[in-house]
Amino acid sequence: MYRRKIIYPFIFLVLISISTFAQKTKWYDPLALSASIHGQLRGTVGYARLPDEAEAQVRKPVWNLSRHTAGMELRFVTDAATIQVRFIPAGNIQMAHMPATGVSGLDLYMKNNGDLEWVRGSYSFGDTVAYVFRVNLAEQAEREFKLYLPLYNGVKNLEIGVPTDSLIKIIPPSSEKPIIVYGTSIAQGACASRPGMAWPAIVGRDLGRTVVNLGFSGNGRLEPEILEHISNTEAAVYVLDCLPNLVPSGNWTENEIKSRLNHAVRFLKEKHPDTPVLLVEHAGYTDSLTDRERDGAVGQVNTWVREVYKDLLFDSIEEIYLLAKEDIQLDMDATVDGTHPSDWGMQQIASAYVEILNEILEE
Repeated sequence: MYRRKIIYPFIFLVLISISTFAQKTKWYDPLALSASIHGQLRGTVGYARLPDEAEAQVRKPVWNLSRHTAGMELRFVTDAATIQVRFIPAGNIQMAHMPATGVSGLDLYMKNNGDLEWVRGSYSFGDTVAYVFRVNLAEQAEREFKLYLPLYNGVKNLEIGVPTDSLIKIIPPSSEKPIIVYGTSIAQGACASRPGMAWPAIVGRDLGRTVVNLGFSGNGRLEPEILEHISNTEAAVYVLDCLPNLVPSGNWTENEIKSRLNHAVRFLKEKHPDTPVLLVEHAGYTDSLTDRERDGAVGQVNTWVREVYKDLLFDSIEEIYLLAKEDIQLDMDATVDGTHPSDWGMQQIASAYVEILNEILEE
């Protein structure tokens, strides 16, 4: 009985403290403040990467993957010293080869004198994913933030919380044309440790541009239905990085792969004659020395894409470019499993992209 008299008041005080802290935070639904999210195709709403009408047009695996929020960003201005974010995840929290912080986590960056500085957050994962970011600066003022959403999970009921005496303003997307990437699991973000380390996110920060991430894990197949939706958005550059899902096997014959590459480029150039299209070779596997079959498949598919590229140039298709495997140069320790990049591999890929995209955008 004596123990109960001590413990109960203690629990009561803890509950009061939690309640008081909660009362000092005001929660906002970003979609109620601004219907638009950065990193989406035109006409797409909510936390999705394809518009609603695509459900009846694309294969079910693609549709399901389009509910993942890879590459999507919320941008806002606040003077808050503490920023909280919470949401209900739509799927599994983590994978065997990719941590929860990458699959279902968030990433926050703060603009500081024109540069983006990473903000460390404390987090918990469960039925609700919750992050607390603290911005401990000498002088608190209004600052701009970029919040990356999860790479391999969907988002429900997301809210941003700031102290009641702080302001928050959602920044809508600009009219600047984005870079649109159509790719595979590697583009979607496997296996980055956090969303900001996926190579499209790194490229976006380095170039100061919005990147639309249409990486579909295992399903980047240069399909006409996806290309149609991509073409509905004016882009600064269209990037086609689907060869890791089109390596020679089964139905993926030389004729089929070449046909898809050829059609994809010609279709986008017909719709947008003045917009550059960047074809990307297979970056390779980091176990190529010990797996000759996989190494041979990479060499074969890269030979085919180079042949298609030369044919397109011969037919006077203008403003098309090729990023070669040799220019990416993934080293032996750049992946988690021989295929999917670690953060180090993502940085290597991003560096190659930044170099060629700078050249393309400056022309």
